[in-house]
Amino acid sequence: MDKPTYYLAPILVFVPVLISFIVIPFDGFLQAKDINVGILVILAFSSLSVFSILLAGWGSNNKYSLIGAVRSVAQNVAYEIPLMLALMPVVFMANSFSLRDIVEAQKGLWFVFGLPWPQFFAFLIYFIAGVAETNRTPFDLPEAESELVAGYHTEYSGMRFALFQFAEYTNIFIISAVATTFFLGGYNGPILPGIVWFLIKSYFLVFVIMWFRWTFPRVRFDQLLNFSWKVLIPVALLNLIITGGLLKL
Repeated sequence: MDKPTYYLAPILVFVPVLISFIVIPFDGFLQAKDINVGILVILAFSSLSVFSILLAGWGSNNKYSLIGAVRSVAQNVAYEIPLMLALMPVVFMANSFSLRDIVEAQKGLWFVFGLPWPQFFAFLIYFIAGVAETNRTPFDLPEAESELVAGYHTEYSGMRFALFQFAEYTNIFIISAVATTFFLGGYNGPILPGIVWFLIKSYFLVFVIMWFRWTFPRVRFDQLLNFSWKVLIPVALLNLIITGGLLKL
């Protein structure tokens, strides 16, 4: 194996997870740092996970690991695009990249039902892309055990393997937390404290992702990529154009 690459991969995969928690507003007063480009910070650092996966596959000196890594990178690159396109209409409507500003803009009405154009399709596209980004069923092709042993982390064990799994499952929560912030009103809600509403909404989405795992069969890799490039990206672009046009008018 290539030792520096092999040892760097599980460390690098966990960096985006820690960075993302800095800008997520769990409550009106519970946020490590309100950065005016908060969502860009999450999207930029989440791209690092692609490098760590490729490093893990390459550094392992194992053909199965390398094939699993290449498939995972192709999947992540394909689904990052509709994921970002689904978030942009909400940025237009809130007129801010700050996650706190986006939540505050939803005090009257969640953006998933908001005016001038409900972002239900954007929410659906984001959620599907998020499931693919976190390698959950039915998009868990990088870890298709029947084909590729165990994907890019075949040669890892102990705490290094645990870091890959820990990052993957924490990313499920982050995907759900960003969906809650952008489409479901974040910490806004009656009676209960904001943090409670935020966790209820986020963990409901986590539950749905887990539910998918026991409901849908795994898709083929060509179906996975075609669905992103031929369906999700055009629909996300159309939704972006409609939202932008209505806001301009």
